[in-house]
Amino acid sequence: MAININFFRSNDAGKLDYEALLEFFDEIPGFTTYMSEDEVEIVYEDKDFNFSYSYFITKKSRVNHIYKLSPKYTNVNFLIELPILIPTFIAKEILGLCQKVCKTFELEIYHDSFDDIKQFNMVTLLSLFHDYREQYIEEYGLQGKLPFNGTKLDEICKYQRAVDNLKEYLHNEVDVEFCDVIIDKNTNEYGVCSTYNSGIPTLFPPHIDFVRIHDEENIEFMVRRDDFFNLMGKYLDSNREDLPNMSLLKPKKARQSRKVINKLRKVAIVDSNFESLRICDLIDRD
Repeated sequence: MAININFFRSNDAGKLDYEALLEFFDEIPGFTTYMSEDEVEIVYEDKDFNFSYSYFITKKSRVNHIYKLSPKYTNVNFLIELPILIPTFIAKEILGLCQKVCKTFELEIYHDSFDDIKQFNMVTLLSLFHDYREQYIEEYGLQGKLPFNGTKLDEICKYQRAVDNLKEYLHNEVDVEFCDVIIDKNTNEYGVCSTYNSGIPTLFPPHIDFVRIHDEENIEFMVRRDDFFNLMGKYLDSNREDLPNMSLLKPKKARQSRKVINKLRKVAIVDSNFESLRICDLIDRD
């Protein structure tokens, strides 16, 4: 399910330069353009969250009841399909780029729920996103998505997006791993999971529920958050203002912490029924 946001341009602004528009997206990493006889699809592949969304340039208008709209604007047959079953954090990022597109190419926006064409307004579009997401969930359910505390999910998403920057910030001396979601297929227990390679300096993400551990022989097992931090807590720096709600295992402490691995193994959980999902399969539900 997606919200179609159509772009319009004031007649006074002249024609849209489609070549410049395509060049704009070509310069942004992650975007790929696909062309067919009927449309151009500009796809963004989000590697951090493992999902995609698209802009389209179409031959024919996809605007319903276009004759009711102000004649002062021209439909440029350009639109974005905004997914709605995604975390709000990702929706804000998508709309942030959409706002930049509007500013760069002097575009206005229209959605079927609007009375007429409007200037881009982040508050209006976020409200539209939330309203449609709630309506969809009320009618069709979560469709396999999982509810999660909104404040925590926002911080998890910020961490996920910042993995490369955090590695650089920590001088590439610390493991900073992407996290994922795991769910027990039998009990439906689920939560956010991070990875720890025993004895290796590591930054642990905020609000994790499980830790996937690889011992020195690369044998994998899993423990719950409380058990992990009860045993590893004395080796972790968990109060750094520059790394809010994260825990840092520094190099010297990482070596010392190896002695805990056998204790961690004793509190391992049966993980054969767990399967991995994406962070974007979580939906903020306060």
